[in-house]
Amino acid sequence: MTPRDCITKNMAAAMDEKMSENVSNQLDSLHSNLKLVTEQLKEGESRRQIQDDFNLPTFWERLGATFKIMSHEATKMCLMFSKPPVPSAEESRSLIEGVEKSVLAMVSTFYSLPKDQGMTLRKSVQLSVMSVVDELQDLVNQIIKNVGKGSSAQLLATGSVWECCDHFSRLPKDNKEAVLLIIRNTSSLVQDALQEIEEARDNDAGITSLDQLQLEDTEDPDNREQCWTESDKALMAPCLGLVKATKACLKKISSAVKTCGKCDTLERIAQLDDMADVVNQTSPHVDDTVLSLYPPMDHSAVRTNALALSGVLKNALDMAKSSHFTSEADSSWLQFLQNAVDHNIDKVRNLTQDHNSS
Repeated sequence: MTPRDCITKNMAAAMDEKMSENVSNQLDSLHSNLKLVTEQLKEGESRRQIQDDFNLPTFWERLGATFKIMSHEATKMCLMFSKPPVPSAEESRSLIEGVEKSVLAMVSTFYSLPKDQGMTLRKSVQLSVMSVVDELQDLVNQIIKNVGKGSSAQLLATGSVWECCDHFSRLPKDNKEAVLLIIRNTSSLVQDALQEIEEARDNDAGITSLDQLQLEDTEDPDNREQCWTESDKALMAPCLGLVKATKACLKKISSAVKTCGKCDTLERIAQLDDMADVVNQTSPHVDDTVLSLYPPMDHSAVRTNALALSGVLKNALDMAKSSHFTSEADSSWLQFLQNAVDHNIDKVRNLTQDHNSS
């Protein structure tokens, strides 16, 4: 190789390095901008409370189009940076501008959804938009790590953007659907918690009386703490009754909302939001109650958690009773579930009266 060839090669390498550096700076800037968008989305505030000319079907059409564009932009970005050579600064700038415009269009469309359409619906859309931006941010991060080389992580990140964009079709399309989704997800969590504690109880029931005595007489405190005492088992029964009442409440409220829930007035939309807020409280209280049932059982903690759960259930039933989605015909199951809650919590009080005052 002649000296001239060496100089030419070195100059080309230097230019490639400079170009790569410029592109990396552009990608860093995009990554920072996406992070800023995520932070702003977390605030979730709409710029307008009420829009007289707002049209929900038009909103969904516009938002769906932005999700499709985001998926397309992610694909273009992945392909452009999947193998050498690194795109020129101009090519990269054009691509990144397209990505940023697409993100802006998606976020702006989200912000056009007024709060009076339902906070539960709005939260659902907000989380979906945030997921797309978060996954896009991860894709940019993977590209930055391997500019112009591509990687399996880059392909996976692109797939995650596609998945988030495809989720659009499964989003609830009004506040009623959004609330029903909350109830359905909560019911699943409650069922899981109930199933786990019942399996643990059934496994414990397989221990013979001799095994029980041996565990209680052992000097190893860990062994003694692995089993329930008779008083523990007695207290567990009404607590599981409360959890089962929770399941029943969620099922009946879900049926009422599905059958009679409406989104045609601000008051009815607000009632659905209020119910979603209460439903969101049930799963954490069920978890607290169930976790306190595992040995070694602290009866005071069980009482506290059971009382808190019963309070949430009573609130949910009272709210359902005064809402637009129940009528006089629903009074029988509302009263039945109220009685079930009262019956079980009274038993908890009686069984723990030596641990707490009423």
